[in-house]
Amino acid sequence: MSCYNITRSAEQLLDSYEDAAPSFSVHLYPDYWTLNNGPKFLYNNPIASILDDVRAHRIPVDYLELFDSARVPFYDGCMLVELLDYRPKKAKEPPLENPERSRVALHPNDETLWANLCLMNQRSGNKFTDTEVLELEAQILLQTAPPLCLDPDPHLTRIANHTLRVSTPSIPISLKRKAAAITPEEDESDKTRRAKIMQFMNPRQNRSSHAPRYFALSQSNFLLTFT
Repeated sequence: MSCYNITRSAEQLLDSYEDAAPSFSVHLYPDYWTLNNGPKFLYNNPIASILDDVRAHRIPVDYLELFDSARVPFYDGCMLVELLDYRPKKAKEPPLENPERSRVALHPNDETLWANLCLMNQRSGNKFTDTEVLELEAQILLQTAPPLCLDPDPHLTRIANHTLRVSTPSIPISLKRKAAAITPEEDESDKTRRAKIMQFMNPRQNRSSHAPRYFALSQSNFLLTFT
């Protein structure tokens, strides 16, 4: 049952790698934010979608290829993100000299698994067959997925579902925002992401590659933030 407690698993991961370098850091200022020591971005910049991924505790699938090129460290298949919040509690106050620090664990999902398989296929010259892809996916799931509970007891199912629901990590305090503050454009972006997730294993789509969206951030500019 412990594998169904997501918060406990995340806390154990953070404790295990407490002294390890983060995968990347996000610096939050009143009017802008930065990734590591890179350029400044406004909060309404398309690249801010990475903040949505951090907020949801998921690995940013659109940047997997760039993470790989920059040799960004992963820990047990997850990413550790350090948040440094320089924003004052009152709007008219100057930015904090000593930021509030916190760490968040970003987890893989089915979308990142498929994106990784596509990247591996690209590196092999697009030579993977359907059977090889399925076998590789099975091996990855066998090593990473929690054990299945095959007990048909409905009470046990309710307990497991309740544990998952109440143990899902909350939004990082530094990235919280009111639902009323979500703009129509942000809501439409969320709908687009959900539609993409529904289609990412569609056999009619191009299986040979996973096309990441780098938005306004060029590859060279992105890599500079990790040097």
